Amino acid sequence: MENSILADRIANAIMMDNSFKGFYLVVEGNKDYKLFSKFVDENNIKIKEAFGFEKVKLAIEILTERGYANKLGIIDSDFSEILGIKNEIDGLFITDLHDIEVMIFKTQSLETVLRTYVSSVKLKAFETKSGKSIRESILELGKEVGYLKLANKVYDLGLIFKPKTADGNQIKYKDFIDDKEFTFNGRKSMINSLLNYSRSKSTTLKTEEEITNKLEEIASKAYDLEHLVNGHDLSNILFLLIKKVFASTSKMLYDFNSIEDSLTLAYEYEDFKKTKLYNDIIAFQVKKNTSIWR
Repeated sequence: MENSILADRIANAIMMDNSFKGFYLVVEGNKDYKLFSKFVDENNIKIKEAFGFEKVKLAIEILTERGYANKLGIIDSDFSEILGIKNEIDGLFITDLHDIEVMIFKTQSLETVLRTYVSSVKLKAFETKSGKSIRESILELGKEVGYLKLANKVYDLGLIFKPKTADGNQIKYKDFIDDKEFTFNGRKSMINSLLNYSRSKSTTLKTEEEITNKLEEIASKAYDLEHLVNGHDLSNILFLLIKKVFASTSKMLYDFNSIEDSLTLAYEYEDFKKTKLYNDIIAFQVKKNTSIWR
């Protein structure tokens, strides 16, 4: 109900902007705004933040019902590929991978950010010791949180993974990731950490035993890793790696938000042009005889 009211307000605000003759791009939040504002044709596109996945979808549906044609929306794929959920809303586009941060993470933007905060000597020594790339190490840890988030979504376990407001307390990744060895402390420590985080925020929490059983059930199956992991988790894990394991003293590095901002800044337009999302919207702009991307 609240999502519907807020989406209706977003749709109203767009339709009342009579002075603007271009297209509105509705996105989930500020980080999406920061990214897509780099790439859109600013003479023809205004970006509107809806502050949530569902509100983007609802706003696009409301605008369509009211006959407002000059709009499109972008949402995270989330677990839709894994769960077989199809997007059938005209003008609504989804990210190639779990979310836009994962799309960025798979490019050279990661290496650019690492070199910004960490010496090449330390980076090479870490990869030599671990026997894998830093990207692989981060994905391996992110996979475990991904399993739990997927189990929570499929079985409604009542776990909460983020605060209600952007400035609220985040989950403590160091509770289940060793910030010296950069290794996973085990699923039990992860579940207990999330149970502690969720108790004051959720009224539908399942027991530790039930959560454990459902997590193990989910983790026993094979998934496309880039649709399983969450970019927010990867950013937090990368922050832990740079700040604690590599002991970076950079004043630019204050929390995971600085990591996400750095990744966004490092993401090149040429990388974005290789994505399905970019090309799907190219087809849309041809169909609409307009200009979306610069």
